[in-house]
Amino acid sequence: MTMWTIGIVSTISLLILPPPYLFSETHFALLFFAPMIGTLAAEAWGHWFNDFLLKGYLKKTPNIEDYQPEHRLRGVYPPWILAIGGLILFGQAFQHTLSWVAVAFGWGMLCFGTLGTTTAVSAYILDVFPHHASLASAWILSARVLGGFCVVYFQTKWIEKDGPAGAFGAQAGIMAIAIASIAATQYWGPKWRKQFPAPAPEN
Repeated sequence: MTMWTIGIVSTISLLILPPPYLFSETHFALLFFAPMIGTLAAEAWGHWFNDFLLKGYLKKTPNIEDYQPEHRLRGVYPPWILAIGGLILFGQAFQHTLSWVAVAFGWGMLCFGTLGTTTAVSAYILDVFPHHASLASAWILSARVLGGFCVVYFQTKWIEKDGPAGAFGAQAGIMAIAIASIAATQYWGPKWRKQFPAPAPEN
C-alpha cells in the first residue's frame, strides 16, 4: 500500500498540472492538504481503534499467557477497505476528468488506509518481537522505502499505457489480493511463532 502512496506523491504533478486541470503551483501545493488530513485522521484512528481492540480482547482474555498478538491484525481491515476505494476513486477522477474534490478525497482515503494499516501491522510486529523493536522497525521502514520509491520507475508508463483508471484500479486490485497475507498470518501466526520463535534479546 505504501508503494502506491509514494508513487502518487512522485507522479501527481504530471496529472494535475497539465490540461484539463491546469492547476497553478499554489493550487497544486494546497492539494497536498488532502494526504495530510488523511494521515492525521489515520493517526487518531490508529491510536484509538488499536487501543479499543486490545482492551476488548484483554477483557475476554485476562490471562496474559493466552494473549495472541494476531488479534492486533483486525485493525487492518477498515483502513484497507478505504484505501482500495480511495485508489479507485483517484483513478476514475483522472480518467473521467472529475472535480479536483474527487482527486483530493481519493488521495486522502489512500493515505488514511496506508497509515491505518501500518499502525495495526506495526503493533502486531512489536508484540511478536518486543525485545527487537529497533530491528523490527528498521525492517518495516526499509520495506516501505524500497517498495515505495521503486514505483516511480514504472508508474508513469503504466498510466500512459492503461490510463489512470486502469493503472490505479490494478493497484487497488493488488492491494485487495495482498490482504490474504494478513488473513494467513491471523490463521497460522500462532503456529509460525512456535515453529520460529523470536531470537534472544540483544541487550
